[in-house]
Amino acid sequence: MSNFEREMSAAVKDVQRSVFLELIRSHPEMTLAELSKLSKGQFSGLLSSITVGDVINMSADSAEAPASADDSAPSLAEEVNTRTAAGRREYDARVLEFVENAPEPVSATEIRNVVGGTSLQVRKSVARLIEAERVTWQGKARGTRYSAL
Repeated sequence: MSNFEREMSAAVKDVQRSVFLELIRSHPEMTLAELSKLSKGQFSGLLSSITVGDVINMSADSAEAPASADDSAPSLAEEVNTRTAAGRREYDARVLEFVENAPEPVSATEIRNVVGGTSLQVRKSVARLIEAERVTWQGKARGTRYSAL
């Protein structure tokens, strides 16, 4: 194998690892049991190189999340309380405000990155807002985008 091929292979592995880590981080609702299932099969090599610290912390060599225009917005790691009706109303209001102020339809990931909370909290919130006819959606799965009515 040539030097170029070795460098190319290492670069591809680094990118795969980074993408894999970001996907794990973007699903904080995933249980350790679900994560361990990934250790069998095609992801075993990637998972064996990732530590709990890698998942919890953004390492210096990984891509940083884009800064939001509003520095007071909660970080992705900030806990959101949706256990009470009042907490859900407050969170829904923040989600709705973000969607209303967006210049174009937004994804659940974009909502989560700015408003905070987990993927599940975002999905539940937009479902409540859709039911209340405050938000509409287009697309499916990862291609779903939300906009205000």
